[in-house]
Amino acid sequence: MARPVRFLVLAAVIAAGPALAGPPQVPRLFGTFQPEVGVWSEYLVKEKTTGRATRMRMAIVGREDGGWWYEVVQDDGQSRNIVKMLVRGDPDRPDNIQRLILKSGDRPATEMPKDFVAMGRRMAVHMFERRSGVPAAETGGLRAETAGRRTVTVPAGTFEAEVHRIVDAEGRVRATYDFVPEVKPFGVVTSDTATTTMELLAHGTDARSAIQETPVPMQAPPGMPADLPRGLPPGMGPGE
Repeated sequence: MARPVRFLVLAAVIAAGPALAGPPQVPRLFGTFQPEVGVWSEYLVKEKTTGRATRMRMAIVGREDGGWWYEVVQDDGQSRNIVKMLVRGDPDRPDNIQRLILKSGDRPATEMPKDFVAMGRRMAVHMFERRSGVPAAETGGLRAETAGRRTVTVPAGTFEAEVHRIVDAEGRVRATYDFVPEVKPFGVVTSDTATTTMELLAHGTDARSAIQETPVPMQAPPGMPADLPRGLPPGMGPGE
């Protein structure tokens, strides 16, 4: 049974300060993390309330120190943000994030200091709670159920998919998704939640990193205390 994967890490963009534009509402991404160097999948993500559409590309672009370089590119036609992270295991487990690199538009890529990476993990959990309305402590009660198979056609093609539902402890369906293991790194072809829909545009095995330059160390934005990013809730500063 596929284990739900919470796509939380983009919230770290907000923790980085004003150098990066705030990300769009990111759907909770379900599936099974299947890292292989070079695999990628690209999606059209639509917000139900605003109609805002974003292209999101997820890829495994390398290996280092026993981990995987997992990269997410978001482009809404007005801004392009990249989050690149070195993970040791599923990205849904914030403790697996070892390094975090960010790039917005044509600005230089920056890498978070180690203390900020830990802070970004906590910020991601906070943002997940705010967006989903589900306290992070309750996500352990979610379970994946298989609901048969179906043929689904998306821009990437036609697939024979396994239908999954994410159900909470009260039996409410929080999300549905179509799962095809060959579509890596997560196997998701479509997903539908209360706030967003997502469909596969393309996928492949020839991914290269969208960040080619050497990242520079991230500096705290002017006026922001070195130990607490702007807007970060109390208790979420580095080392707390």
